[in-house]
Amino acid sequence: MSSLPFAVSRRAATRAAALGAALAVAASLLLPATSPARAAVTADGASPGTAAASCWEVKQNNPAAESGIYWILTPALVAPEQFYCDQQTDGGGWVLVARGRQGWKGQYNGLRSAETLRETITGTAAFPVAQLPATTVDGLLNKGRVDALADGVRLRRAMNTAGTTWQEVRFKFANRDRWVWTFGAEHRVGAYSFNGVTGSGGQTASFGRDSAYQRVDSTAPTAQNFLGGLAYGSQVTGTTSSSSYLWSAVDGRGSARPFTQMFLRPKLLTADLDFGTIPDTGAPASAQSALPESDALRTVWGVSGLGAGGTSELATEVSAFAQIGDTVYVGGNFLYVQRTENATGADRIAQPYLAAFNVDTGEWISSFRPVLNNQVKALIGLPDGRLAVGGRFTTANGETRNNLVVVDAATGATAPGWQLQVENRTSGGVPQVRGFAASSTHLYVSGAFTHLVRPNGVATSTWNGARVNLSTGAPDGNWNPRLNGTSIGVEAASAGDRTYYSGYFRMSGTVETLSGTALQTTAGAAVVQPLWVPQFSKPGTNNTGNIWQLGVAEAGGKVWLGGSEHSLFAYDRSTFERKAGFITKNGGDFQAVEGSGPLVFGGCHCGDFVYSNAYSWSDIGSGWTQGDKMNLIGAWDAASGAYQQQFSPIVQSRRGFGAWALFQDSRGTLWAGGDFSDSVRAGEANQWSGGFIRFRARDTAAPTTPGSAAITPLSPSSARLSWTGSSDDRGVARYEVLRDARVIATTNATTFDVPIGDAPQRYFVRAVDAAGNRSATTAALVAAPPSESELTLVALASTWSWRYDSTAWPTDWRTPAFDASAWNTGPAPLGFGSASLGTDIAAGLATPKPLSAQFRHSFELDDPATVTNAVIRVRADDGVVVYVNGQEVGRTNLPTGTLTQNTYATAAPRTTTAAANAQVFAVPSNLLVDGTNVIAVSTHLNYRSTPDVSFDLGFTATRNG
Repeated sequence: MSSLPFAVSRRAATRAAALGAALAVAASLLLPATSPARAAVTADGASPGTAAASCWEVKQNNPAAESGIYWILTPALVAPEQFYCDQQTDGGGWVLVARGRQGWKGQYNGLRSAETLRETITGTAAFPVAQLPATTVDGLLNKGRVDALADGVRLRRAMNTAGTTWQEVRFKFANRDRWVWTFGAEHRVGAYSFNGVTGSGGQTASFGRDSAYQRVDSTAPTAQNFLGGLAYGSQVTGTTSSSSYLWSAVDGRGSARPFTQMFLRPKLLTADLDFGTIPDTGAPASAQSALPESDALRTVWGVSGLGAGGTSELATEVSAFAQIGDTVYVGGNFLYVQRTENATGADRIAQPYLAAFNVDTGEWISSFRPVLNNQVKALIGLPDGRLAVGGRFTTANGETRNNLVVVDAATGATAPGWQLQVENRTSGGVPQVRGFAASSTHLYVSGAFTHLVRPNGVATSTWNGARVNLSTGAPDGNWNPRLNGTSIGVEAASAGDRTYYSGYFRMSGTVETLSGTALQTTAGAAVVQPLWVPQFSKPGTNNTGNIWQLGVAEAGGKVWLGGSEHSLFAYDRSTFERKAGFITKNGGDFQAVEGSGPLVFGGCHCGDFVYSNAYSWSDIGSGWTQGDKMNLIGAWDAASGAYQQQFSPIVQSRRGFGAWALFQDSRGTLWAGGDFSDSVRAGEANQWSGGFIRFRARDTAAPTTPGSAAITPLSPSSARLSWTGSSDDRGVARYEVLRDARVIATTNATTFDVPIGDAPQRYFVRAVDAAGNRSATTAALVAAPPSESELTLVALASTWSWRYDSTAWPTDWRTPAFDASAWNTGPAPLGFGSASLGTDIAAGLATPKPLSAQFRHSFELDDPATVTNAVIRVRADDGVVVYVNGQEVGRTNLPTGTLTQNTYATAAPRTTTAAANAQVFAVPSNLLVDGTNVIAVSTHLNYRSTPDVSFDLGFTATRNG
């Protein structure tokens, strides 16, 4: 903890105490961790430092407060943010969380920016929907339950096309913990009112008293071009006019989408909130958990066209991924690789079924050119550096290769070494390979086959599942799953003790294994005990319904199984007890399940909602706990089993077949493949995404702690916090200044001025990156009332006389007797080329610039013989020399010997570097005099075109006796 009391000379000590002066440069002075009570700050929301806990608190503290933008802060928000508050309706205190006409989205991360929302609250410019991120809304509630809001959710809806008549709607959620934007889901509604007319019941998807104005319909039907809104009933029509406050996709069509504002009224007071306590040593860093970003990476190359596999959902453009080194391989039923949606010529290349792309850039690798005659369904990199390829093809590179080939990872040519082919000897059976998984010793294969055949013609019987020795390529005839139907998914457990299969089978040998099984890896491939008995969302009588399962993964001590009738279930690895269940609605089957580190990814042909702790379809019942948005791709926490709603991409597929392959590469980027056609990247920019989309891993690294933190007096009423900049792998976005545990300001600078009070006050500084990761804070910087022995002779940011001129300097310019009254004056920092200056000394100055600048400042002192520990701290660039009463006390970045006006500095530090590295010069007390003392300074350029120059100086001392 650094403490810096402020003091003045003995003559002024009494006057300074009355003014509340409070700082010193004695870094060794330690103060208590808990600051004494300071004067209460009125939470009026007028500034970050006076942020209120809610719009309601603003109104309570100032009944005359008008509607407008205010600063709000809760512990859950972490830092003050600005919001629009309606302070007129029903007593005021309402915070605007969304507004717009048609196009409301269910995505957790909201739509458009908070600035857009608060700055444009109504009018036609506000028609494009803006919604706060759900995390921000939860922050406004300080993570309180949504269903606990006394006033529920307030909607202000236009009732006519001109927007001159309005309706007030209130409704409460019957059971809702955190905020969601999935109003089109089956969230149950409690009480509601339309302009005071009350009712209850229904769901957020549709509730109300009639089919006209007393109705809220949040669905996004085909008739309205799939554009959601807080619509009226079918009897209220809208128009397509861009200026109409009631919109419909067709003029005169019912269920008009009105321009709507949505407000909440959390009644939070600062006095009731707990911001916690930070120890003097500072607070630790905080970072967000691992998850892909919701914004897609820019499309560099994609794939297009449909090959010999056909046009069904089992033949999408992309079905498989694998990585070897810096290359990601993409397999499927595509015909071309291309740069853009309508690419031609060199930007659209025929490369059917299998292509390679750079893992970092996404660039197509043109040297990898395998030739196959049908779609690829499975890929895996082998330990020997080759690529195993499986699918529906019968030839590879001009040779017969039934459904399986191992190729050179660089060229795609058939690779030397072991090879295998696949046969299906059942009557009418069509062989195919659907999946690969590898243990440390074996390659496991899923698909439709009865035999694997080596090049010498030796065939090994292994039904719809197999394993192959990775070193020799020999199929293991002693390990035969004997599945009686096609297997789709395959997963080799990391422990090496079992392998999982999913698919269309019902038996493993003589054991019933409905669509999913766990097999021991010992000879015989016996089922694991206790027996895994998968459960289904809509099995029908005696499991005769749609029970097939397509994706399987082991992660977080659970087995994840996804498939028909919209289900993804998680089972305990040891007991196979079902631990979690998820149903998509309206949506489709899960088709891909991939475990990767702490996450599980799932892909489906679903576009609406995923319900947590739901186990049946199509009636999901009322026991589900969350209803979140899921658009073809979702993520789950492997350990807890919780759906990760913050991963909420906006994507579109060509025919709605969705995701059939999911893969996280070595950089953490998620590759999602299927029949994808479009995605949204950062900045809400739509883009073509042919066949696959990439999502970069979000930033989980906090910035470094700000360095060299210090507090320096500026005046009897203020002090300056300073620090050196932090570093971050993706860049520091800003710094937060905390008073105790409460953020009072954000800044892009490396200094911040704070007031001085009568009692000690602790401050901390931390860095924040664009993703919201926060560094550890500095240790406490304490502003404390001084003793009379502590002197500040010259404060930073003082006013100085100065000259910056090419004419010869006066020979006596640095002596106390020199008359500088003709010089310019201005506050420090003085210089040029930097945004943080108090005075620009080069304004209007012609080039070439002078090589040096001179500065003078005087101060009064009595009893200099009692003064000790006199220290000057100077921040200057490029070079600087300092004189006290005409005597040099120190120089930096200047040559030895006599200095002239045109002496060049020996180094050229930038202003930011100089400001962060103050030079310290001790001043012998015998240089000080009773009465007026003069500091004289000359700064020098290293070269005439140096981009910036700066100067500031502080002078402190201690008085004995």
